[in-house]
Amino acid sequence: MEKKRKGRVEIRELSERRLFLVVEGFPVAYMNAIRRLVLSDVPTMAVDFVYFYNNSTDVYDEMIAHRLGLTVFRSEAALEKYASPEECAEAEPPNPKCFVEMVLDFSVEEGRPGTYVKAADIITSDPEVRPVYPETPITYVAEGQAIHFVAYARLGRGKEHAKWSPATISALTYTPTVSYDSSRLSKECRECLSAYPEVLEAIDKGGSGEVMLYGRNTSGLRYCAEAVCAGAIEVKYSSKVLQYALEVTGALSPLRTVLEATRVLDNKVKRLREQLEALEVK
Repeated sequence: MEKKRKGRVEIRELSERRLFLVVEGFPVAYMNAIRRLVLSDVPTMAVDFVYFYNNSTDVYDEMIAHRLGLTVFRSEAALEKYASPEECAEAEPPNPKCFVEMVLDFSVEEGRPGTYVKAADIITSDPEVRPVYPETPITYVAEGQAIHFVAYARLGRGKEHAKWSPATISALTYTPTVSYDSSRLSKECRECLSAYPEVLEAIDKGGSGEVMLYGRNTSGLRYCAEAVCAGAIEVKYSSKVLQYALEVTGALSPLRTVLEATRVLDNKVKRLREQLEALEVK
């Protein structure tokens, strides 16, 4: 009996905003579900209600409300402290179980120079839910103008509105595999492959073999294989080794974003199983 192959996850890049994984032993369908859930179902905090008490600036209330909605707020602690979007579906502010209150009350006196008000000027009822980019401009307040609003942020999901999505890029690709025969390498082929030093390094060892590429755009490589390097290299794509690239807005860390996506998927499968069992489907 063939042994079941264990899954392997390798972190090849991890920074404050980006994660790049090489994943082996997991079905494409599973990883694609994670990719989609990252964009659509992982909750973050975003402004959903704005009440204006004064706005004499040159920017309309609606435009300022739109900017507030797209302002990114840190949401790591919020996932543990506030009720889920489903629990708060019918809630209205100022329900503290669901909402974080955010206040901006700013004015410029006559004879004083105007200035921009920024995300850092917003006072929140929860200091852990604060702007990721404090320098984000809200509006310009000129001499003699004022702005006063109270906004309320809640947890939401990207499938409801993109402002709640924690990611800007969530991409899953097959791993390019280059088969090579160094004996058939021409000068023109070598020049064409100059943008892919890892391929040339493998070819220079002599003989034939394969090399996998990670995090590379292979459109140029395919051109070389088809137009210049006939017989010397062949480019294929392995569905057994997957590459996952994630870039986040900063509301959640990259690792937390992926972990939350796996939890969401587990909960969906659990609910489906419970409903099937309730129908006595065996």
